[in-house]
Amino acid sequence: MSKHSIWILIFIVILFFFIYGFSNSYLSRNLSNLAYVLSLGVDKGENAKLKITAQFSKPSAISGNNSSSGESSSIVLASSEADSIFSGLTLINSYIGKEINLAHCSVVVFSKELAESGISQEIHSLINNEEIRPGANLVISNCSAYDYISNATPNLESLTSHYYETFSITSKFTGYISDITIGNFFNDLSGKSGDSTAILGGLNLTAKSDEESSSQNSQESSSQNIETSPDKLIAGTSTISGERGIENLGLAVFKNDKYCGNLTATETISHLLINNKINSCIISIDSPLKENSKIEIQVSPEKKTKISTIIENGGLKIGIKLKLAADVITLENDTDYENNEVLELISKSAESYLTNEFNKYFNKVSREYSVDIDKFCFSSLKFFPTEKDFKDFNWKEKYKNAEFTTDIDVNVVSSLLVTET
Repeated sequence: MSKHSIWILIFIVILFFFIYGFSNSYLSRNLSNLAYVLSLGVDKGENAKLKITAQFSKPSAISGNNSSSGESSSIVLASSEADSIFSGLTLINSYIGKEINLAHCSVVVFSKELAESGISQEIHSLINNEEIRPGANLVISNCSAYDYISNATPNLESLTSHYYETFSITSKFTGYISDITIGNFFNDLSGKSGDSTAILGGLNLTAKSDEESSSQNSQESSSQNIETSPDKLIAGTSTISGERGIENLGLAVFKNDKYCGNLTATETISHLLINNKINSCIISIDSPLKENSKIEIQVSPEKKTKISTIIENGGLKIGIKLKLAADVITLENDTDYENNEVLELISKSAESYLTNEFNKYFNKVSREYSVDIDKFCFSSLKFFPTEKDFKDFNWKEKYKNAEFTTDIDVNVVSSLLVTET
């Protein structure tokens, strides 16, 4: 046999094994044999430690062939109870008859009830899985995780998966939520310095009305705990109604791995401004031009927030310096919005409002919750040559009684389009 014929034979043998080996893998993991999880819900179980809920999308929905009107028929929910997330998923796997794949999971939802008892084990298990992305958003729901997921239907998006992707965008221009992932949460837990937050979710009036439609007192019960002011607004309390039955407003606050409270929409804005995670937001301030009246302004950072810490006589002082630009949204009659004196009055009113809100925010996170979700501890590390020195200082105890100062400069530059009324 010639040398040329030998090489041809070797090539054919290698090609045969290549095709045979990869064809089996392809047949077992092709699109039709996989069940893609869009979101994962974790509740306390009745018969086991956890209740696991998986939201699946049919292959036709992933490819984008379905219209928005057919989206609900393309979504499948399955639940099981087990002592761990992946034991629960294994049970679901045996039920649906396809291999569960977490590569497209965009959101992980924990119920507040479960989060209050700690979710460290579940977070570590998820991060340890090679399929689930650390960039999946983390939501703590005021309702059960099952109810949250079952009501998460898109209205402006053709696919549910596209709706979940808007979480990161919304935080930039409203300031009412933050883009928080399981990777962020895991890093906070592992760092053992600052504390953690998660997106706060819940059911809105649409879903609540559906649940209460059989009750004689549905109208009375659906009107309870409704808030209109951002100062008190959290998920599950707004007046929102529409085709989508869920809402995300505010933040869930954690002490170590346990849920300890929440931040309202306004407090979330304060948190995001400190951490340079917001492009713009709208706030309502007292009008300096008309008594008992409000003015809405659109605020955006001009520079990054400056944080300073001072350790003096064993005590802790933390300073925040903000420089913001603003445009007037709400206009008053007979007012010249190009007049420097008018703009200066509005600027001072905005500074006073924000200073007051920041003081309430610091009082809540440091004294009421005793959590350092803004990672102020990092700015103080320069005072401690060694890790032991930092531990001996007992940061968390000192932080409870820290003295906060704010230096806020708001420059109202215009009223957008209309300059005189």
